Amino acid sequence: MLDITETERLILTNQYKILSELSINKDDGSKEIYDELFEVFNNGYTSNYDDVTSNADYFVYDESILDNEGQVEVRNLLAMYQYLLNHIKSAKEVYKDLPDIRFVGYDLNDSYEAKKLSYMGFIFDTLKSYPDVNEAFGYSSERNSHGVTYVHENMLQKFITVKHNEDFYKDTSKYVKEILEAK
Repeated sequence: MLDITETERLILTNQYKILSELSINKDDGSKEIYDELFEVFNNGYTSNYDDVTSNADYFVYDESILDNEGQVEVRNLLAMYQYLLNHIKSAKEVYKDLPDIRFVGYDLNDSYEAKKLSYMGFIFDTLKSYPDVNEAFGYSSERNSHGVTYVHENMLQKFITVKHNEDFYKDTSKYVKEILEAK
């Protein structure tokens, strides 16, 4: 049985009441679930506490939230662009025909990619991380790739594959070339 204090019970009671009220106009069954959970905790039905953690139906998935996998991808993408920006100049001295970096974000026309784009904006605009990469992308509207994310997908996979190599920060020109030319 899930052991909780009276304070935690009161907090859960209030949270489920609020969530129930916020779910009035949703047609996903969440209001009914939150009402049930409110009743469980409000009345102290301790034998039902374990239902909250063991019954998947009690968790209402919020489709507007970007999952951890998507967040990791965005952070990797930004780290890749930072690496490329940091080393492109020296790489172009070694490889004269090296292509320029093409900054490609995510597609707002795809709901999952739109969440990634939103997270990218949070990292740039709220956390103020990767200022060089943010500047390279230009205006926030330029982060919208309009469906050409395939441009960075192969580069990102190559970056993820090689970033743990022992010489990744020693032979940067070679890795910049490999990443930019990834097919």
